[in-house]
Amino acid sequence: MATLNEVNKPSNQQANNGVGSLELRQEKQNSDESFTKAPTMENNKKPRLYLHIGTPKTGTTAIQNFLPLNKSLLEEQGFCFPDFGYRYQGVGKYRNGHFLVHHSSGGSLEDETEAKRSEDERFVEGLDKIKELTNTYPNIILSDENIWNAYWQRENFWSVLKNALDERKIELKVIVYLRRQDLAIESYWIQRVKYKLHMSFKYYVDSGKCNFFKLDYYKQLEDISKIIGKENIIVRVYEKQQFEGNGNTLISDFLNTLGLELDERYVSADIVANTSLHGSFLETKRLLNIMPYFRTPGWPVKYLRMVQQESEQDYKVPNGEYFTYDRQIAFLEKYKESNELVAREYMNRENGILFKDKIEKRTDTPVQYSAQELVLICGKMIRFINEDNDMKINNLKVRLEEANKKLAEANKRLAYANRPLTKKITSKIRHAIFKNKDV
Repeated sequence: MATLNEVNKPSNQQANNGVGSLELRQEKQNSDESFTKAPTMENNKKPRLYLHIGTPKTGTTAIQNFLPLNKSLLEEQGFCFPDFGYRYQGVGKYRNGHFLVHHSSGGSLEDETEAKRSEDERFVEGLDKIKELTNTYPNIILSDENIWNAYWQRENFWSVLKNALDERKIELKVIVYLRRQDLAIESYWIQRVKYKLHMSFKYYVDSGKCNFFKLDYYKQLEDISKIIGKENIIVRVYEKQQFEGNGNTLISDFLNTLGLELDERYVSADIVANTSLHGSFLETKRLLNIMPYFRTPGWPVKYLRMVQQESEQDYKVPNGEYFTYDRQIAFLEKYKESNELVAREYMNRENGILFKDKIEKRTDTPVQYSAQELVLICGKMIRFINEDNDMKINNLKVRLEEANKKLAEANKRLAYANRPLTKKITSKIRHAIFKNKDV
């Protein structure tokens, strides 16, 4: 187990971007670049629910893994990240806020009606459990990135939630991380391809299929703030140079929004991150997704990662570029005004700058992959699959031999144990035969 300060240590440049002394941090927070931080507990009379709603692809899993790992330390400081025991297929167990927006679909109308009734009951049940927890903990934390994109699936979601919390005398604070739109949609498309999507990135964007991901951040925030108020929304930017707190990491930034500071007491699991598929390796998976056999989640991604890692030992594998530079700039232009409004109205930035990372120059033409390159990747993937299957078969053979040996030994013991009984039965049979002969 490693301390958080030992994980993802910032560079010198990052360390100079706002950690420093308490006075320096205070000065930064009071400037026009200040961010909305949670009020201190002394000024918080009502118990409070912090609802972390994503957005997707902004490190939500890292936050969700961190919170239960530091459960005791957080609870000592009055913050509870509860596990209600609710489990949903395909949803991580630490997405403890998912019950608020879970939506079942498919099946008959009767099945869907019953499912909705069950979802409504769990919605109320979960909020009642939160109310009970506030008797011990003044701050409750829920997290689920699906809320950002899918809250509309529950009719009047924000009104219903706010009214329900008001009835229970609980204050609501929403935390949301925003990622630059071009990077967000690229990352989301990559995730969908690794799952089962087979449409090209260009078609995904041009056809409007990407619109499920709510990229007009100002419009989405306004819809929420109309119900709960701007003052109850904490907006953060998913860029390393904008992370606040001790260490300038995502975790330190998230703790900062709660009024907590990252220090050596907090721990993080030693997690080995999976290699992200990109370039021709991701393109291979996309094309394979055309066949239903290859749409099984997680397969054959495992073997494509192995091929990619092997290739990286021989040469530098180029990252995939899914936007051309002109298309990228045009895409971002659509959200320029929206982003400026978010910066001004939700982050108190008079200059209207929301994202600060430089837009890197990309290729002017779409990347093309040769048939030879893709076939070679498939061939290497098949080799790894065969090697893996051979190893599994050999392991099964060893286990079978061991099982046969144990069976043979058991039969021997059984035969030995039955000898006295066999002798006794044989003796009685012989006695009966001789007795009948005498008669």
